[in-house]
Amino acid sequence: MATYRIVCTVESPSGHSNQQTHIVAVGVGDDPSEAQRNWTLDEVLRGIDRGDLFYTKGVNTGKVALVEKYSCAPCRRLHIRSAADKVTDNDLNRIPHCSGRSQSTQGPVANDGFIATEHPALVRMG
Repeated sequence: MATYRIVCTVESPSGHSNQQTHIVAVGVGDDPSEAQRNWTLDEVLRGIDRGDLFYTKGVNTGKVALVEKYSCAPCRRLHIRSAADKVTDNDLNRIPHCSGRSQSTQGPVANDGFIATEHPALVRMG
C-alpha cells in the first residue's frame, strides 16, 4: 500500500449540469505548490482498488481528508471526491488546478507512511 498527497486537479464539465465538473486527473507530490507526478482518474481508481491511499491536506489548517470513490448516477461512472468534513481547504474540489503546475511525468510516486506515521487514527475509506 502506498500513500499519495493530491496537490492539484484537472476538471472537466460533467455533461449533465452546466455548473458541475468532475475530476479527470490529479497531480501528486509532497510540495503543495508543484506536483511530482500526474495521474489520470482511471489510474487513481485502480490505485484505490489495489489499496493505495490518496489524500488532500489543507494548506492553512493542515487537516487531512482521504479521497474516496463514488458513483455518479447520471454519468454512469466512478469518480473521486474527498471525504466529507467541516474543513474547506482540504476539499478535493477546492485545491488548485494543475494547469502549468506539474511536471509531465506520468504514473505513481509513493509517499509511503505519511498517513500511518502522522495520522495513525485515519483508516482507509471506500
